[in-house]
Amino acid sequence: MSGAAPRRAPKTRPDDSEAADRLDHALLKAAYAADRDAVIAALEDGADVNAQDRATGLAALHIAVGTNNLSLARMLIEDWRAAIQPDGNGRWPTVIAARCRVDEDLSDYIAEAEEMAQSSE
Repeated sequence: MSGAAPRRAPKTRPDDSEAADRLDHALLKAAYAADRDAVIAALEDGADVNAQDRATGLAALHIAVGTNNLSLARMLIEDWRAAIQPDGNGRWPTVIAARCRVDEDLSDYIAEAEEMAQSSE
């Protein structure tokens, strides 16, 4: 995992808050649906990779972890530099992983990513 710039360049985030909210909603909806192409499209259009669902507090990374989607979690972290941080309810990705009983590979990956993020602070 690197701290380098995202591999894909997003468009500038819209100044219009309604347009920005629509993009963020599209990102979160795509993450819930495990639709990798739609996640990428929303991010490329300027969605905030760290946007949180107002109802659940979950960001796309937390959703990917909770739905046991290693490839989406890896892409969000490595390609889009999703923040490894608590969600809107204070749950770290590792807590989501434990509560959702994700596969060992995802659990190990997210624990390592979280440890690296916390040690670089």
